[in-house]
Amino acid sequence: MINSRILALFITIWASMAFSWADGKIDTIRFVTKRADKPRFLTVYTPPGYNSEKSYPLLYLLHGMHGNQYSWENEGHISHLADSLINNGIIRPMVIVTPLCIVNDTMRAYHLPTYLKSGYDFNVHVRRREFEKIFPEIDEYVKQHYSVDRSMIAGLSSGGRQALMLNKKHHFEVVGLFSPVIMQYHVPKRNVGTTYWMRCGAYDMFVLRSLKAHHKLNRKKIPNDFKITRGGHGWNSWRRHIEEFLMCNFPCVEMDKTKSLGGDITAK
Repeated sequence: MINSRILALFITIWASMAFSWADGKIDTIRFVTKRADKPRFLTVYTPPGYNSEKSYPLLYLLHGMHGNQYSWENEGHISHLADSLINNGIIRPMVIVTPLCIVNDTMRAYHLPTYLKSGYDFNVHVRRREFEKIFPEIDEYVKQHYSVDRSMIAGLSSGGRQALMLNKKHHFEVVGLFSPVIMQYHVPKRNVGTTYWMRCGAYDMFVLRSLKAHHKLNRKKIPNDFKITRGGHGWNSWRRHIEEFLMCNFPCVEMDKTKSLGGDITAK
């Protein structure tokens, strides 16, 4: 029989852990600007204990061709991950914004059409490029309504390419690229003070493109952190990528960024 004192101690520890856990908040936002009559859609995660009198680091997370502004929450479980890392003192409290990256597609903001489960939609590709034009509207809205300072951006798949394109004008501190669908002409040609943080699965169909991008960045002497990870082109990989990205770039304490998680490969 379990000693009653040990049992009582276990229950006390469990209860303290359960009730000390604090959840962040997710705001679902739809707004219309004076410059455009089409609504913009995004979700905003604010950390546990968010205080508008303090400043928080800001991260923009972009979805892929088959997603919308809810994908990082529904598939990536981003709020649960952020809550866990923040509550355990691993990363700093931060604000995370996940916008709808397909311009003028109101239906997609509410429901992903079934055709998106497979295939390539050229019209979606065109509307993604239009997002680069309206991004300043979203950035302005976020900075007016939330207390944020330094900002980073990250994206998965075609969202990685979109993050690269946005950085040409906005020069984020760090650009995160998770299995990015990129060509060589998308790779920056000069150092603008941004570090490019890139991960791609060993079984991802775009891993060779990522490796070539890494080599090109090295030739241009542009700061980058690239590793080939286990897995392929999907959420099992991207959930690991975003966890490592948050731990590397928003740590409560300095960590050795040269160390890889989960037996990944650092490319030379």
